[in-house]
Amino acid sequence: MNKKISYLKLIIPAILGVGLIFTSCVKDDEHYSIGDFIVSFGTIEQKSTALNDYVIHLDAGDNVVPITSAVPSFEIKNNQRVLVSFNPLSDEKLTDSTVTYQAKINSLRDILFKSIKKYTEVADDSMGHDPIIVRDSWISKTGGILTIDIKYFTQGSVHYINLIDNGEANGIDKPFVLELRHNARGDRSDYPATGYVSFKLDYLKLAGKTETKFFIRYTDYDGRRIDLPKTYKY
Repeated sequence: MNKKISYLKLIIPAILGVGLIFTSCVKDDEHYSIGDFIVSFGTIEQKSTALNDYVIHLDAGDNVVPITSAVPSFEIKNNQRVLVSFNPLSDEKLTDSTVTYQAKINSLRDILFKSIKKYTEVADDSMGHDPIIVRDSWISKTGGILTIDIKYFTQGSVHYINLIDNGEANGIDKPFVLELRHNARGDRSDYPATGYVSFKLDYLKLAGKTETKFFIRYTDYDGRRIDLPKTYKY
């Protein structure tokens, strides 16, 4: 099983007492079970303001077209990042090997979605110098979106997260260095918490190139500076 939550696809049969998890689309006589569902990260493309008139582009490259929704009151916005749970009702495999699901939306969770900032655009005291842990990170197959799975310690107040180009490189001579900055705003470190934050990577596109190399730099709770190498292909 692929442990990376980036392309998480869980099909879970509705069988009480049996904790089976499948990582592919399991059908019964070519049909999905009403109890099967998939959980994944994606980005919303809003077609109109009509109910359920939107598509969710999943990070793995597939798409979800809502037929009905268990969360009709969820406010849909164009280019919104979400963690979606859906019950696939049918699917269509496209020529590029991706799949478009017609589905019932079970739940939607809003994911923080930000732009990369230049070091000069953010005041040093507001961007923060607090430690943080990166549990996982990935770039969507389409859309150029970096998502970071983070862990930090808190008493329960709101923390600020930014991704800052520190100006060390231009991405041509050597990879960009993007600092993941955490501002705990004086919060106490009483218990662990986890979360997700996504960033648009348009900032990293280079004229005449098809990919950009960069590092995600952060400082953990042991005071270690860690550089995670990444490649953004476009």
